[in-house]
Amino acid sequence: MASAQPPAGLTISIKEHEHTRLTADNTITRFDPRGQVIVKNNSRQFAVWDAELELNRQNRTTLGTDMLDIGRLDPMTEWEKEFIIKEIESPMLLLSESLDTFHERVGINNALVFEYKMPVEISLNLRNHSGGTIHDIVVTKEIPPIFKDIDIQQSQLGKVEYDPKAGQIVWTIKELPSEQVAVQRIRASITAEDTEPKPGGRVRATYRISDVVRSTLVPTLHGSTETEVSVEKEENSMRAGFWRCKTSLRNASEFPLRLERVQVVLTAPENELLYEGTPNLRLEPGEVWGHELEVSADQPEFDVIALSTVEAPILQEIVGTIEKAETIFPVLRIEGNKRVEPLELLAWEPAPVAVTLQAKNTGSIDCDDIIFIEKLPPGFEPPEMTQIRVRVADKPITRNLKVDIRPKDRDLKIPHTLRIHLHDLIENHSPMKPGDTITANYITIARAPKPNYEHPLPVTIEGNTFPPGPKATAEVPESMAPVIKVRAVVRKLRKTRTVAPTSEVGELLVTVTYVNEGESSLHDPELQDLIPPNFEYVGVPPGTPEPTLRETMNGTVVMWALPTMMSRESFVGKYKYKPKE
Repeated sequence: MASAQPPAGLTISIKEHEHTRLTADNTITRFDPRGQVIVKNNSRQFAVWDAELELNRQNRTTLGTDMLDIGRLDPMTEWEKEFIIKEIESPMLLLSESLDTFHERVGINNALVFEYKMPVEISLNLRNHSGGTIHDIVVTKEIPPIFKDIDIQQSQLGKVEYDPKAGQIVWTIKELPSEQVAVQRIRASITAEDTEPKPGGRVRATYRISDVVRSTLVPTLHGSTETEVSVEKEENSMRAGFWRCKTSLRNASEFPLRLERVQVVLTAPENELLYEGTPNLRLEPGEVWGHELEVSADQPEFDVIALSTVEAPILQEIVGTIEKAETIFPVLRIEGNKRVEPLELLAWEPAPVAVTLQAKNTGSIDCDDIIFIEKLPPGFEPPEMTQIRVRVADKPITRNLKVDIRPKDRDLKIPHTLRIHLHDLIENHSPMKPGDTITANYITIARAPKPNYEHPLPVTIEGNTFPPGPKATAEVPESMAPVIKVRAVVRKLRKTRTVAPTSEVGELLVTVTYVNEGESSLHDPELQDLIPPNFEYVGVPPGTPEPTLRETMNGTVVMWALPTMMSRESFVGKYKYKPKE
């Protein structure tokens, strides 16, 4: 809405400016309410002199006086005085901006994920708390080139236009009534192709409020201008020495006048106050005020003393500007690797395998959550939680750590999924800052690796920020993962058996010697011998291991079960038997 044209004559304008600066998170960093009081003579012919501006004593300004001396105002000139408004802390129009980088999920996210197409929503919010109507609101939102797929949501109030060449959205509202809220949403997408923080665009708003000021200035102008005074006297034809007198005052200027006080004084033959009045009348340009009275004198002389002051309308307006700093979107990115030692195992030989997992924050935002997910092949024993060591940079992490193994049993015939989860790192004052590396170490035991097998050991790493949004994922796939190879070895067991009679008639002592002549250990070996049919087991010599027996159609199987036999290790078993009676 365009400002009304100032009326002819004199005008008093109180124009206040409130300039507000907001941070990216909508906090006021600077609020500067200032103003100007301007007295302007719009006449091309008439001047005003001895002008003074009387102020309201309760005003909230730095003017510091109740009366401002203006002096003379020649035609087409103006007088101006600037001031600062006190006791005011916030603008009439409140602006805030919310940017959600993943509006498809509940909650506000404020980060981008590397090479992930983020659905972004911009929400511009206005609230009028001026007590009156705010006019001509113009909100300009910068749209940096990184924003794609611009989609302006249906406007609740006003008109929204997008200019892709200028890279901005302009939202205009003609009127916003008191205490009303206006919201405008814009949706777009952003894909971060590198990890440099991305600009979200600044916001600027301008507005105007008519007939309202916060300084509470209600000034009154006092000043003189051209007036014309006339005195007419006429002797009464019926009564000699009696005079009918008429005095008048005409506003000879282009300014409205307030006639405040009039005195009519007889100056001859002697001084005498004949009339005193306070008309308190407004005289428009060319308008005349008059008064008649009757005087008895030979040759009376009169003088008129009039006190009048110019009048001027008061024009009030607040013009506001709000500038909000742009939101900067950091980028979440995780990179990882995995090391395994040794990369070659001997078949059938139990061996510890040292695993080192690493996740590096190569983005531009702190990480609050990291998960290592990997699969252990069959035959690899999952670690206990106490066997896992985790640190961020050089700081060990003992809290905010979860370890989950699925399935929870330890059946080595099936694979197991291991999840090492570090959570709420920021809350624990151990955030994973850009450039930091999280390292997890543990030992898994390959219990009985089968020969000629290859075991790729991939890992998936997930990272998130606070508040959480989409996860950043880093993978060490099977094609790039460490591979444990199992080298085949020769298993060779030599058995020597001797039979000798004992001192008992018909009884025989059997000595069986077993030697592991292979390259690898034997796990859970069962060392066996056979008692022929028609013979029966008697026992073992004192101090020798007791075997277990199993009856078969071919005789009695004598068996020693050992936990392991290392390479080149031997075992001697003895027992006695005799013919059946």
